[in-house]
Formats: sequence, structure tokens, C-alpha cells
Amino acid sequence: MDGAHANAYETDANEELNFWTPEESENLKKPMLVPAKLVAPTVVREWDTRKEKKSLSKKAEADLQRAKDLFDNYLANAEYAPPLAELLRPSVLDAYKEVAGEGFSLYSIRRPDKKEDPEHPRGFTHKLLGELDIKIEDYHHLIDFNLTIDAGKLFAEHVSMWPGCFAMRRGNSGKAASCGRKLTDADRAARGIAHNVTVTDVVVSQEGYIAYRSGNVTELSESQKEFMDFRATKIATGTVGKNSYGYDVPGPPHYPCFLQRDEAAAATFYRKLEKDRKRQREDMFDMFD
Repeated sequence: MDGAHANAYETDANEELNFWTPEESENLKKPMLVPAKLVAPTVVREWDTRKEKKSLSKKAEADLQRAKDLFDNYLANAEYAPPLAELLRPSVLDAYKEVAGEGFSLYSIRRPDKKEDPEHPRGFTHKLLGELDIKIEDYHHLIDFNLTIDAGKLFAEHVSMWPGCFAMRRGNSGKAASCGRKLTDADRAARGIAHNVTVTDVVVSQEGYIAYRSGNVTELSESQKEFMDFRATKIATGTVGKNSYGYDVPGPPHYPCFLQRDEAAAATFYRKLEKDRKRQREDMFDMFD
């Protein structure tokens, strides 16, 4: 980001906090050189903070912990895991290399749509890598027992704290069966898995293994610490009231799904848009006073 935009986005005392500042989001476009545990998961359990409060049964908690322990042990011994670039599907690889350079990245470049107006391109330029960007044959059969949907989401969060590591539920119906996730009858027979068991496979990258073994951890920035303290206070106090999106508690921290062409300009635009919406709501309520 150039100097012209370095301070283009400023917050005021009454503005809602965000986990990422525009400058921090802009930096996510740069190659990562040192593998480290991520500052937040790339996968989150729920976007809706009202659903996030659901609790697990004792059995679900035990199964989740068992799955985490299995994954941690697998990651700790994955010394021959390939680099992330070798795990990606061919259709993603070139777009990934444009971002990763001589290092690695959590993002790939978004290719312009053929119908896109070159004079008015879409605002975002980078897309966060996901489980389906990995070649299906590189997933390892690890969790051969049922995790509830909520426990499965929490497990995916746990796995995604390590760069280039993903979890995939392998069901036989519904959403879990889409996009190549379905296990065939032959797969189930080979693994001795009953038809009604939804297993979870994982993939580990060399970058994830190095991060785990080295003990390197991405540190929270001061603004991220402030956000986490603010969120913890909201959760602890159960503050009455809702923000502009209808939720009292900010959503959990995670890596942005998309990165904007100019993060500072985008932040300024959305900030202005939010203020306009707030003003409209206040004017509407004033009409009924």
C-alpha cells in the first residue's frame, strides 16, 4: 500500500471494531515467507453469532477432542508432507503462484470473468484458498467416526489454524456429498466404513508441518487485541442491543474470503455506506416519535 492510502481510513470512537485494518488486509496479498500458526482460522464455525452459542453434548465434545488429538499427532509427524503448491488442483495452481512468489500464501488471484467489463472490474482481486482447491487424492483418511455437524465445524476451525491444512467431511447425502465430497460405496468398503458414518479426511502441507514443529505463532496486532478484548467483553456482559447487521456480538475472527483491489478505498466506501444506513434508520425512527 502506498503512502497516499496508508492513513486513508480512520475510525472514530463510536465505530464498530474490525479484526483486520485495511493495512493488514492489504498485507495479506504479499507472499508469506516464514510458516507459523495463523492468527485466526481460515474456516469459522458460524458467521451468525447467534448460532455460535450452541453447546456440544458431552459425547460430541469427547469426539471432537479425540479428533483434534488425532490430527495434532498426524501433523506432528507429517515431515514428508508436500508444499501447499503441490497439493493444489491444476486449475488453481497458476493463480496461486502469482500470489505466493518464492514463499506461500493463503490466497490465489481471482481471474477476471470473460463477461466482466475491463473498465469496471470487480472490486476483489484475491480469493481465500479452501478445502475444494486441494486435490481430492491428497486428503488423508484420518477421522473414521462420526462428528456432529457443530463438532465437525469446530474441528475444521482447529485444522485451518495451520497454513495449508484443511478438513473435509465425506458424507453420502445432502451438502456433504456435493463438490466431490461424497465417498463411493467402493471407498466405504475399502475403509470398512458403515453407510451411516460421515467421516472426516484431512490434508497437511509442508508449511503447516513446519509451523507446528517450529512453534512459530503469528502474533495479534494491537488493533486485533483490541477487537478480541471488545468481543470478549460483549460475550461476557451480554450487552443489550444490536449492531448494524442485527447482532450484538461481533463475529469470530477469520481471514477475509476476498481481498479488495484497494483495501483502504473499500474500507472508506463501506464505512460511508454504513453511516448512511445508520442515518436512514435514525430518520425512520424519528418519524414515529
